[in-house]
Amino acid sequence: MSMEEHYREQMSKSGPESLPLNQQVKFDVLIQIEALTGCYHNCVGCFVDKNLDASISTKLLNRAKELTDGVTRTGLNLREFVIGPTDFFSAANTSEILNSKITQSILFEHENARIANPARFDEATDEQFNKIFAILDDETKFRKDMIIEFIQPLPEDIMKMVNDKEYFDVVMKRIEFFKHNTPKMIDWSWTLQSSSILARKLSKDDYTSILNKSIDEYGTILEMNPAFTRAPSIELQKSNLLAWNGFLSAVIDESNSKKATMSMANLYCNSMNFVGITIYPGENGEIKTLLNVMLHEQALFTQNKNLDVTGLTFEEILVRREELAIKGIQKFSEHPLYKDTPYVNALAYRLAYEAIETMGLDDTEAILPMDVLAMYNPEDTRDAVFNNTANKIRNKDI
Repeated sequence: MSMEEHYREQMSKSGPESLPLNQQVKFDVLIQIEALTGCYHNCVGCFVDKNLDASISTKLLNRAKELTDGVTRTGLNLREFVIGPTDFFSAANTSEILNSKITQSILFEHENARIANPARFDEATDEQFNKIFAILDDETKFRKDMIIEFIQPLPEDIMKMVNDKEYFDVVMKRIEFFKHNTPKMIDWSWTLQSSSILARKLSKDDYTSILNKSIDEYGTILEMNPAFTRAPSIELQKSNLLAWNGFLSAVIDESNSKKATMSMANLYCNSMNFVGITIYPGENGEIKTLLNVMLHEQALFTQNKNLDVTGLTFEEILVRREELAIKGIQKFSEHPLYKDTPYVNALAYRLAYEAIETMGLDDTEAILPMDVLAMYNPEDTRDAVFNNTANKIRNKDI
């Protein structure tokens, strides 16, 4: 089946969850499980545990089913079921997770839900690739029209995706498969990890070359994902975040901001009408559940007790999120960096104040780069932030 039309346009702007109250048609939920184990890649700065205990995958899936049943009970919309944290194609238990009746029942019940995964399909062998798609394309296991989203990290040698023709051909071979050899709807994007750019001091010219190549030749977006909360200490999380914010301010300006997809910077996206939850293995076989902070995609602050919703029902998790958002509104309304900006509600509902507290940011250290936010949230051109799907709904007389 062909890729989604105008994918970059759709992904670089906000959807129906960002509409005014009288036009809202859904409340989106993202549930992420950290169940995949094993990975042979050595991505710079990777903090992910590659050696999770595969034997607890059923417990993780059962917890996911409890929460997705809650999504059904409350009439909300399961948008994404993210299966991580390691590479979808090289993990040792991907087939086991996909063949689980629990996984399949979640995706059959929630007809709008997609699977999303961190995936190195550029380095997957044909055997690995075909094995996974044999499961995904089995219509007794997964809906024919289901969307699958692959989040593809840039190669370790970042500029290889710009300058290496052989590498380009390998990636495009997989894209041709997505277009013509599977009944599934495939989305994919590049993701630029902070660990890569902070280690290599990526220049603005190099960044612009990567951005243009992504859009013009690979035909997809370049997302930003610092993964800073994977660092082993709060101090390192903080230093990585501040360095990442500095990088964004250095490489993004008016000349390229319209091309750059910055879901973290578009504050009409994933704020008021969105909740993200991660399920992961704790100590001694315990299954932990955490509310995600939406900064640069999902940020996980396992040290923050307010975000720990282990054992709560889905309805109770919604109450906790609302309590934390109200706290955030109060705190941001008094904060010298944010109180006079239009960002208070959006940051509060992304639970960003919990990140500020966890990392101990002072009143001069912005959680997001303010100069970049201003480019993506112009007060006088709000219409420009909505994608085609949202605009269709806005134009209906509802």
